[in-house]
Amino acid sequence: MYISCFRAPMPQIFIANPKGGCGKTTLATQLAGYFADKKANVLLLDHDAQRSSHDWLQNRPAACSPIALEIFGDSNSQPDADQLLIHDMPAACGIDDFMSQINPGDYLIIPVLPSPTDIKACLRFVMALYRFGFLQKELSIGLVANRVKLRTVYFKTLESFLQRLQLPLIATLRDSQNYIRVMDAGLTIFDLPPSRSKTDRDQWQALLDWLEADTLIERYPIRDRSKQHLLQSA
Repeated sequence: MYISCFRAPMPQIFIANPKGGCGKTTLATQLAGYFADKKANVLLLDHDAQRSSHDWLQNRPAACSPIALEIFGDSNSQPDADQLLIHDMPAACGIDDFMSQINPGDYLIIPVLPSPTDIKACLRFVMALYRFGFLQKELSIGLVANRVKLRTVYFKTLESFLQRLQLPLIATLRDSQNYIRVMDAGLTIFDLPPSRSKTDRDQWQALLDWLEADTLIERYPIRDRSKQHLLQSA
């Protein structure tokens, strides 16, 4: 999908960090599944050449809430005006990848892992956002500490780093086998029984609150399941 000249009428959600392996696809797919379960008309845009979001959706059971997907750049079609766009940005994405796509009122979520390499990559990305004036564009920008083991030196290092940034830490997500299971099955944390996923659901609530998820859902018409189709690009 080519949207460089498209100005989305509704807020979009971008999951981005130039560092590979930090959990962008996990966040994007979990959010897509959550909003789809709330009957939002979700379009998941896979920008990554590895097509990890596409692979997740291919494994999604037919009984689950439908999600539309496009491989970014595969067509010139425009998204529907009532679609909630969730962008799974690629590794090595730069500021140029955002310039013509992101609009005032959009959300930018930056996942970061508790490792020295990831912290340095995140710092360079945030500095670039500052230089290009993204923090003055009326965007909501937040950080997610991902795959965290709380009682480790590296997590304390990550906490110290995040406190120095002038951006909110909106959620801390633990390192859990639940994410491996749901990503392999095309599911989300919210599809698991509460008895197995309570800790993870509780951690996600902070992110959903930051997104004002309930308000965001209200801004989109309830999806008509009889007309919704699942787009799974090859």
